[in-house]
Amino acid sequence: MRKIISFVLCTLSLCTLTAAPRRVHTIGDSTMSEYKPAATPKRGWGMYLQAFFNPDSVTVNNRGKSGASTRTFYETENLWPSVRKQMKAGDYLIIQFAHNDEKCKGEDVYVENARLRAEGKDTLTDMRGTEPNTTYKEYLRTYIREAREMGVTPVLMSPICRAYFKNGVINGEGRHKLEGQSDKGQSTKDKDYVRCMREVAQEMAVPFLDMTERSRELYEQTGKEYCMANYFNCGDKTHTSAAGGMAIASLAYELINNAPELSEMRPWLVFPSKEAYTAYAQNIEENGKKAAFAAKGTPFNSQFTIHNLQNIELVKKGYVAAGGLWPAGEIDEVANRYIEYTIAAEKKKGLVIEHITLPLKAIGGAGMNIHINYGFGEEFSGVTTIYENTALPKNKEIVIRLDQPILVPAGQTLHLRVLPWYDSNGKPQGKKFLRLGELKVAGKRLN
Repeated sequence: MRKIISFVLCTLSLCTLTAAPRRVHTIGDSTMSEYKPAATPKRGWGMYLQAFFNPDSVTVNNRGKSGASTRTFYETENLWPSVRKQMKAGDYLIIQFAHNDEKCKGEDVYVENARLRAEGKDTLTDMRGTEPNTTYKEYLRTYIREAREMGVTPVLMSPICRAYFKNGVINGEGRHKLEGQSDKGQSTKDKDYVRCMREVAQEMAVPFLDMTERSRELYEQTGKEYCMANYFNCGDKTHTSAAGGMAIASLAYELINNAPELSEMRPWLVFPSKEAYTAYAQNIEENGKKAAFAAKGTPFNSQFTIHNLQNIELVKKGYVAAGGLWPAGEIDEVANRYIEYTIAAEKKKGLVIEHITLPLKAIGGAGMNIHINYGFGEEFSGVTTIYENTALPKNKEIVIRLDQPILVPAGQTLHLRVLPWYDSNGKPQGKKFLRLGELKVAGKRLN
């Protein structure tokens, strides 16, 4: 009888484990990542992917990160190492990178810096760049190998296009194809990130979903004017709006549904009605802007620590990228360049941060941009962007006031990071600084 009961319990246990939702993890850059609606009009397409899966079968874990390249996502503690901890056998991993891998014009930044040092020139401080035929491929292979070692199925999805129109079509740079540089009169291989991703997929027998081609078709069919007014109304030609993110997520559904190698995923897919999808997107907007705590708080004392960490320096009471120059070609935050404040909750009492004020000034130019992100602990988990400002006014102090309540659980430490970058108009910029005033925080302790 005990054996029968034991067998039945084991069978029930197996059924329970089998019924648990699988996870689809998504890793990539700002075109995929999460955004807080109160902070910015940008929306990553990964925010809407869950709408195309039955939530009883699949949970989407969107881990796209603004500013990430294949290299920096892998090497940053709260990114790939954190995703690895969340993955388990039977899960899927969608990998989409290239936008920030292109930061060194298709060259590997370490190779380029070695050349610059040999010529006695200043080196680059933006360490994201990878060369598509070499380092970009190798990082993709590394993600694939490590996922497979964990029993996770990797999927390569090429990056969405940039809205770089020329005569009504998306040009090569918009499709992540950079021109190869000449070497002693001979042309090198094109710096084509999509081709290189496809080659890795073929080499390692990984499903390849060509989102670059599908997004190109979408943009060209709807036209430049419609695209910029509806899909890219965020002030640039790279980051999508809510409508753009939703449209790309629907293309992701289509690509997954039509891929023979991903037939296991088809029963988990759903195509929501227009009404259901609109309601899903509206829920994202409402939850992102809703105040979780309405009660007025009282000021409390917190210990703030300013860290001049990784690739940022304090010069003339203003912050600048290490080396004194803002690198060329930056369109988004750099994950390892920031000024950080820490706020610790008591061991037995959590706290709610209700109001944050921070005066700041862009010195020397009108191309300064910032994000303010928060995360928890040394791993900087639960990363959320709570403020974004592109093109801060030149030499004019503004005061940021944030009334977006943040819960800091008992025993946890909140890390608040200010991440600056500069719109350099194609060349490095000097004598441009970000000056920060006194950070003030108000909130309440929880019983």
